Formats: sequence, C-alpha cells, structure tokens
Amino acid sequence: METERYLMIEKAGEIIMKSGIQELTIKNLATELVVSENILYNQLTKDDDILLLILKDFEIELKEYIHSVANKRETPETELKLLFKGLYFLFLQKPYYLSIIFDKSLKDKDDRIRYAILKIVTIAENHLFKIINAGKTRNSFQSGVPTRKLVAKILSDFRLFMKDEQLVNEMIMKLKTLKEQ
Repeated sequence: METERYLMIEKAGEIIMKSGIQELTIKNLATELVVSENILYNQLTKDDDILLLILKDFEIELKEYIHSVANKRETPETELKLLFKGLYFLFLQKPYYLSIIFDKSLKDKDDRIRYAILKIVTIAENHLFKIINAGKTRNSFQSGVPTRKLVAKILSDFRLFMKDEQLVNEMIMKLKTLKEQ
C-alpha cells in the first residue's frame, strides 16, 4: 500500500507539472498509473483527495526535515540556513508542491485542502519562530522587530523567491517543448 501511495503521489505530481492542477483527476491519475478508475475509487472518493494525499506527504516531509535539523542541536544561525536550504532542495525535487501552494484556485476548494495548507504553513511559521527566538536569546539575531513580524517577512520573501524559481522552471520546460517541436 505504501508503494502504491508513493507511486500515486509521484504520478499526480507529474500530472500537475505537465498539465496543471485542474487536470489532476482520478480519471487522469488512473490513466497515468495504468489502472482502472474503480481501483482508485476504492482509495479516493473525489479528485480533491489526490491533493490531500500530496499535501499530507508534504506535511510529513516537512515535519521529518524539521525534526532532523532540530535534533542536530545546531546554532540558530546554522539551523536557519539548514531550514531554507532543505526547503529549497525539497521544492527542487518536488516542484509540484510549489504548484499546489501557489495555486490561487485552491482557496475555492474543499475546506480540508485549505486546512491542510494552513497546517503546513503553521508548521513552518512555528519552527521559524523558535529559531528566531533562540537566536534573539543568544544575541545572534539582534533586532527590535517582533519575532512574528520577522517570521512573516522571511516566509513572504522565501515564497517570492520560490515563485520566481517556479516561473524559471516553467520557462525552461516551455523552451524544451518548443525545441522538441
């Protein structure tokens, strides 16, 4: 079952990257997996369940990464660097996470999807909050700006940076397609 879950997420990610989130349906996923739609309907009740599966995977990966970095007992400066390097690497490996996070149509989707995204954002915010407060306590980070504002600014800037990365990757893919034609 775990291999099937991993394969479902991988194929769903491919659909998102090739065709966009709007094409992420049980029917299209079944086609990619070369299985009957009925097999997927045994595990998924509607198309949004595929997004939930991906978001849960993202949440798990984020928690595992944060836990692994926190267990190294690094300085706040190092932990901050490792956090963003790790997130950057994760998004490079699985760019469909970015596509989901930046898709504005998801605000009109199922409440469970909005909650799953909010949960991921909250995990990142809380961890960053802990790092910054630890840095302020050690006087490594010296700022009169409240930690919550710093967290919001840092995550906002990181989102913009990753959005730029996503746009560059999309342009590269379009150029490759044009070259092949």
